[in-house]
Amino acid sequence: CEEVVHVDASKKIVGQAKRNIELNKLEDKKVRFIIEDVIQFVLRESRRGRKYDIIIMDPPVYGRGPKGELWQIETSLTRLMKECVKLLSDEPILFLINCYTASFSHISLKNILETNIKNKGFFESGEIGIPIENSKLILPCGIYARFFT
Repeated sequence: CEEVVHVDASKKIVGQAKRNIELNKLEDKKVRFIIEDVIQFVLRESRRGRKYDIIIMDPPVYGRGPKGELWQIETSLTRLMKECVKLLSDEPILFLINCYTASFSHISLKNILETNIKNKGFFESGEIGIPIENSKLILPCGIYARFFT
């Protein structure tokens, strides 16, 4: 891995990510932290012709960017995923998204990936859950979809 780019509109979240780098003794790794609206970042990276082998997304249900940009998962996610797919290299390794909303099914996320990623690889989606202690039950926590080679 040449470098990791962490993009978040929240200064607080970026601060926590930097702290995690320290706690895990990864200060020697190349990590860029960017506080910006993710759609603006992705569009700029696309204009610059930048490509990524791996994209991991964990979008919020609702939020505001540093300049007041409105993010609502129901109206913004499909566009973000389509724009991010354009940033994939010619031989991508992984595109992973997880989210915590009832507005999308994991099948919907997988369909967006399958429709937009033309590379050879595998697609998978499902639910995220935590086993409940002393029980056979699982606490549902979200959904995911991924493309991988």
